[in-house]
Amino acid sequence: MAANLKRRQAIKAIGAAAIVSQVGLSKPARAQVKLRYSNASNAGYLANIVMQKYWEEVRKRTNGEVVCETFWGTLGGEQTLLNGVALGTLDGYHGAYTGMREFDLFYTVGLFRDYEHAARVIRGPLRDKLQKAIEAKYKVHLLGLGRAGTFGLQTKPKPASWADVKGLKVRTGPIEGVVESLKAIGTNPVTIAFNEVYGALQQGVVDGQVTLNTLIITMKYFEVVKHWIRNDFGLGFDKVVISQRAWNRVKPEQRKMMQDLFFEMEAKEWYPVLTQRLDADYKKWEEIAGPGTVVRLPEAELRKMTAPTAERLANEILGPGTFKQIQSVA
Repeated sequence: MAANLKRRQAIKAIGAAAIVSQVGLSKPARAQVKLRYSNASNAGYLANIVMQKYWEEVRKRTNGEVVCETFWGTLGGEQTLLNGVALGTLDGYHGAYTGMREFDLFYTVGLFRDYEHAARVIRGPLRDKLQKAIEAKYKVHLLGLGRAGTFGLQTKPKPASWADVKGLKVRTGPIEGVVESLKAIGTNPVTIAFNEVYGALQQGVVDGQVTLNTLIITMKYFEVVKHWIRNDFGLGFDKVVISQRAWNRVKPEQRKMMQDLFFEMEAKEWYPVLTQRLDADYKKWEEIAGPGTVVRLPEAELRKMTAPTAERLANEILGPGTFKQIQSVA
């Protein structure tokens, strides 16, 4: 009899524990939305540092109702990751790749006056167009564009003017805006994969290159090319997306908070750090390659050469009048 009583008491205790574990008697609440988010670069990449902090802040502000597991540089390349978001194996991604002309356009020299102007345009008059375009292809919500760094043009021969770069074979990635900008200044663009750039410069396959300025020191290009033109040769952007199926699971008030938080952190912790790093990199380059190897050429002349290309692409890709609309934003 006593044994039966103890058995019944034990069963009741287990049942009560199960109820507690299911219902929860303390805060924070059990997570309602669990996300998987990734980027192709390692954890030391600035964008990943910022987005890691972003997701930690989202967890705090939602009292644990929205949590995110991040994967930095472990799940494949950018195209694989974005396709994974579209297919449902991931919930979010940021990176340069979209495979869409609407976004490759932004790399065109002369489309924006500077990064501040670009941010106002992308968050303003172009936001709806961009959201609809990327949602139609990948079924994602565009949280925003992170300013990933300016692009730089490097050449082996020292350019005293823009005329000196004409006819040079210049490596670029397969980004329409960059390719067309190189054509506009009279160079011969050569599309070469990123992991083959060092060898191509070393072997003389090309006379120069265009790449993200933030990568130039890290990749030790000072060993294979001499001169770095300081004028921005296009603006780089990381597209930050969350799948629509995941976004729709988040409460409306939390979605607003997440959107506002991204804009705030991008402006304060992403973009300014890039600017500070670049100034240091220019200085480091001249310490290694020698004084006068970082060159600034006339900006007005560059804009004059590239403006017709920027206008043509903007109106062709996003519709007539788009270039004028972009330039009208203060």
